[in-house]
Amino acid sequence: MKPGTLITWLLLCPATGWAFEPRFETPGQLLGEDILPQSVLSLALEPADDGTVATIPVAGTLRKRSWRFSSGFPGTGSINAELAAQLLDEGYELILSCDAASCGGFDFRFGIDVLLPPRMFVDLSDYFYLSARLETDQGPEAVAALVSRTAQAGMVQIYDIRPDTVPAPRPTEPSAPPKVEEQSQFAPEPKASTPVATPETVTDITKTLGQSGHVVLSDLSFETGASKLADADFASLSALAAFLKDDPNRRIALVGHTDSKGSLAANTSLSQKRAAAVRNRLINTHGVPKAQVEAQGAGYLAPIATNLTEAGRTLNRRVEAVLLSGS
Repeated sequence: MKPGTLITWLLLCPATGWAFEPRFETPGQLLGEDILPQSVLSLALEPADDGTVATIPVAGTLRKRSWRFSSGFPGTGSINAELAAQLLDEGYELILSCDAASCGGFDFRFGIDVLLPPRMFVDLSDYFYLSARLETDQGPEAVAALVSRTAQAGMVQIYDIRPDTVPAPRPTEPSAPPKVEEQSQFAPEPKASTPVATPETVTDITKTLGQSGHVVLSDLSFETGASKLADADFASLSALAAFLKDDPNRRIALVGHTDSKGSLAANTSLSQKRAAAVRNRLINTHGVPKAQVEAQGAGYLAPIATNLTEAGRTLNRRVEAVLLSGS
């Protein structure tokens, strides 16, 4: 990279053995790092066409990382351009660089592998995708980057892969790891895990969010197939409201989830509307400031139980609170 092109870049997570290390002018929070030997990275070759994304597979040891930028985020286009400049300077060949509109919006975003919330959030109207490839003596290396944002923060996801013949470094410890089960957008069968217990007091909320970074609000109820939140007093919302109002620096994302019945588009829309209904209840009934709460929908992409049984589907229909900032 030419001197002066980038000013005071911070190398966030150095790890020997990897060809590409992104450098960000503004420090970000590393949310997690997964290293998967004998894996495959699917690089997008072109924008979505008729609902599908053409890809090319690159095999090797795959590393998945994401960062959150709570302040000083220069914008999705600026970060994408800087990453592209770094890749070109290191000898990579750019395969695809596009924004939300030119990539294909919804179809493209759901045609590529994206980490699940809270590791990654994607604004369908504001994201950039970048893919690149480099031929080495050991075999091909490749990078796929996705840059987006929430209302309050910038989000960056980077997958990079290099030949399995290169010894794998140990994963870098994230600065504040949220424990989230991450899976491919097209996984044929979800893995079962144990849901987080429903918080009943402010102490429960504080402890659970502090330890795991997210908590299921499992006492909530909605009309079947609808986004209307039942007209009832929910202990979890009272506790969550008290937790937020106790510290104005605390911010959360409410993330809606569904079972696997129906299309992805319909379930994503329904899950977002349910999360928005909970956000409105916190604001209008409990007096939580709007700036402390955002609402997102993950559809059926983040199950906590199997969708092959009614009991599992019931657990998967939920709204979670994800701690974004504060203590």
